[in-house]
Amino acid sequence: MGRVTVGHQDACLYPLWLSRFNVRWARLMGASALWLPDHFMSFTPAEVWRPEITSAARVVPSIDALFDPLQLLAVIATRVRGLDVGTSVTESIRRHPMSLAQSFVTLDHISKGRAILGIGNGIRENTEPYGLPYGDNVERLAEALAIIRLLWSSGGRPVSYEGRFWQLRDAVFGLPLYRAKPPRLFVAAHYPRMLSLTGRFADGWLPGQKVTGDEYAKRLTVIRAAAARAGRNLESFTATHTMMVALGDSRERVLERALASRVCASLALGAPAVVWRAHGLSHPLGEEHGGFLDLVPSRITREQVDRAAATMTPQLLQTLLYAGSAQEICDEVAPLAEAGCTHFILANAGASFTGDGAKGLWRLGGLMRRLRRLGR
Repeated sequence: MGRVTVGHQDACLYPLWLSRFNVRWARLMGASALWLPDHFMSFTPAEVWRPEITSAARVVPSIDALFDPLQLLAVIATRVRGLDVGTSVTESIRRHPMSLAQSFVTLDHISKGRAILGIGNGIRENTEPYGLPYGDNVERLAEALAIIRLLWSSGGRPVSYEGRFWQLRDAVFGLPLYRAKPPRLFVAAHYPRMLSLTGRFADGWLPGQKVTGDEYAKRLTVIRAAAARAGRNLESFTATHTMMVALGDSRERVLERALASRVCASLALGAPAVVWRAHGLSHPLGEEHGGFLDLVPSRITREQVDRAAATMTPQLLQTLLYAGSAQEICDEVAPLAEAGCTHFILANAGASFTGDGAKGLWRLGGLMRRLRRLGR
């Protein structure tokens, strides 16, 4: 088992002081990285983000008031030294590969080599409502990764690329790499095609699904096999795991609060219909719904959230959330560290329904400390 580090995923929400506070707090608690999502709208429907439903709405008036992560990461990089800064995650539907290549080399200069381009293949809420294409996402990402690597390795020489989604004709990328090295590139992947892309192109892996240690190890094996076929050395590869956490005195107590929360009920809609069926339940958005990949929260009705609240179970919620005390959660993810995970990313999902406030941050800091000890 290698050294384990811990990162913090901020919500990237207005007001700005909240992100500034979270960055300072995360650094104080020993976080080695700050990760920001890249969204046009939140996963939580505005319909349930109200002060009478969650006290968090008194601090964050609109759950859809999201900052652009690239500008925010640049500001953070100038104010907090020694902290890795990355997206978790962006994609190549809204952002052209050339723009991504340029933005992250820029961020790498600003952060003195600490930028991480975290990228996935896209989700419906960020694309289809805005008139952007949603489909063939894996193929589109494969081309984008090839183009980004091509541009970063071009040395300022004109390059061309012929693809289905993009064509380059004597394109120039003249911005020098920071200390002659490209930014790190991490890919969000869970299934074979995306895992193979991770092995072919990436310096790190950004999964977010809750899986067993054995399943995590199997997926890491797929990545390493793809890298070997591509002739890549993964000695410095970083395997991560993003955790939606809800902390409290005990798992039983946290889940009790979660079951009473409409915000948590909307989160349960992010579990695919196949997961609901596995628990003997019917997904309120339809039997073929793909969960977070297919969610468009602006179209979710209060009635659908109420249906989720009436039928969700603790077992269903635990397919999405790491719930419980810091020690319970640490024990739950210890098998992932044994399987090769060396960086855990914490997203504080419980802040919207546990009502713990400052106590929740103290508990989150305790979880960070426990996770770092997994590598000792």
